[in-house]
Amino acid sequence: MIGSLGIRRSARRRVPVFYLEGSKVFDREWYPYQLLSMARVLLEARKWKVIDEGLKLEHKKSGLILLPSCASFMIHEKSLWKRTYAPVSVEGKTVLDVGAGCGETAYFYFMKGARKVICVEPDAMAVECLMENAARHSWNVEVVSEPFGLEMLWRYDFDFMKIDGDGCEKELLSLNKLPTPAVIESHSTQLTDSLTMRFGAKIVAHVGLEISILQYVGD
Repeated sequence: MIGSLGIRRSARRRVPVFYLEGSKVFDREWYPYQLLSMARVLLEARKWKVIDEGLKLEHKKSGLILLPSCASFMIHEKSLWKRTYAPVSVEGKTVLDVGAGCGETAYFYFMKGARKVICVEPDAMAVECLMENAARHSWNVEVVSEPFGLEMLWRYDFDFMKIDGDGCEKELLSLNKLPTPAVIESHSTQLTDSLTMRFGAKIVAHVGLEISILQYVGD
């Protein structure tokens, strides 16, 4: 037996916390939001099945095939996407999806009514899943299997862009103005400050100490 769940007041913050009474292995405190987060992850895990010898996961409801890393992002950030990833309507529009992964955010934008998604993703294994998802769901996608480059903003015709490329957002600072409304995931406080000052983008969420979600809806 690992102990029974109890509740007490935290000595440090003087707020209610949960703990396992009589357990030495799990001798720690959990704040209510941490237990809710764990419960959400466990509930979400029931919606997935392991395929391809454990290299991929399939979401039972949507039918998406994802690498475990992309599935983890979808589990933890799905509610964040709903709040922040579509600051303007994409109904009938084309979305430039930089850092498309296995197509999890393309799925999000198609559910929002997007007509087409241009998926920029350099990882070959993720692109393989992305192509399979596109075929399964008959998505209108254009897959660009290379790292993001600023020239893509002129190479492709689109109405909205999502930028989440682990630092590639710094290339946007070469511009005087963003070409379309956008949501940008900034991966450092310095980049966040620079992007907000240059474009008037708005910080709408923080994802950890350094990462922030920015929205730009146009002038």
